[in-house]
Amino acid sequence: MTKLELIESLINEYGLKSKNRSRDYIYRRYYLYNELRKIDYTLTEIGNMFGGKHHATVLHGLRQHEDLHRFGYEDYKIATRRIDEVLYGATLPYYDDSPDLIKDVLKAKTYTQFKKIQRHIKLGKYEKSL
Repeated sequence: MTKLELIESLINEYGLKSKNRSRDYIYRRYYLYNELRKIDYTLTEIGNMFGGKHHATVLHGLRQHEDLHRFGYEDYKIATRRIDEVLYGATLPYYDDSPDLIKDVLKAKTYTQFKKIQRHIKLGKYEKSL
């Protein structure tokens, strides 16, 4: 089975074409948007695979995936673990679990991104990098 066929079967298995907006469904969509983007699908093609989602919805999902993945949110990992195992076996291609404060501050460009960094500092997510 090709990666595309696996992704299509996961979309059908989890019912990701539906309008369900529960957190697990959203996280699974974000993860699969990213996987399809890796194999050079356009935003419109990805949206069509998920029941006609708008390209801007897919773009938002890709950005959310990047943030959730980079900061290592546990609920995101839990929601996407099964999909990850199907696509990659038992390996977990997550970013480093300990975010780097200096890199994140240098990459931040908006007020929202700085607020997110501030929230992570308060939660102690950067203690390993200091």
